[in-house]
Amino acid sequence: MDFLHQVDDLLPFLITLQPEESRSLRNIGFDGVPFAMAALDAVRANVDFTRRSFDLAEFEKDVALMESLRGIVAVIAPLAQKIADTYRLAGADVMVTADDIYADLSKDNGETSAVQAPLQIMKKRYAHRMSTAKATPPRPPRRSPPPGTGSEPVPSGAEPVGGGAEPVPSGLEPAGSGTLPLQQSKRPRLAT
Repeated sequence: MDFLHQVDDLLPFLITLQPEESRSLRNIGFDGVPFAMAALDAVRANVDFTRRSFDLAEFEKDVALMESLRGIVAVIAPLAQKIADTYRLAGADVMVTADDIYADLSKDNGETSAVQAPLQIMKKRYAHRMSTAKATPPRPPRRSPPPGTGSEPVPSGAEPVGGGAEPVPSGLEPAGSGTLPLQQSKRPRLAT
C-alpha cells in the first residue's frame, strides 16, 4: 500500500472531477487522439490561421500531458480492472461463507450470548429485503402465449425442460426455514 501512496505523491497534479463536471466535458475517446495530434501538427505548420487568442505553447503542454497520461492509463486501467475483479470474487466468496454462518447463527435461538451482537448486525442486511418480500402481493398467474409461438405452456403433470421447480426469488426465505436460500453457482473460486 505504501508504494501506491508513493505513486499518488509523484502525481500531485492529478484531480478528481465531480460526476456532473465529468459529464460536461468532451471525451477524447479512441479516435480523438489522432484528431488532437493532427490539430497540433497543423498549428505547428502554420499558426496564422488560428484564433488570435490561441496559445500554441499551452496547447503543446496539454497534448504532452495527455500523451503521458495515456501511457499511464494503458498500464493502470487493466491493473485496476484485475483488482476490481479480484475484489468482487473475494467479496462473493466471503458473502457465500457469511450466509452459511448467518444460517447457522439463526438456529441458535439466543442460547449463545457471544454470537448475539454479530447476529443482530447480520440480520440488518436482510431485514429490508424480508419486509419488502412480505409486503409484495403475490403475482398473478402467467398468461398463456398464443398458440404456435413456440412458447406453449407445459402440459399438466409434465416436467418442464431444464429442471422442475421455478427458482425461488433471491433473498426470500422458504416458509418456516429461518434461513436464507444459498445459490450454488459455477463461478470461479478465489484461490487462497
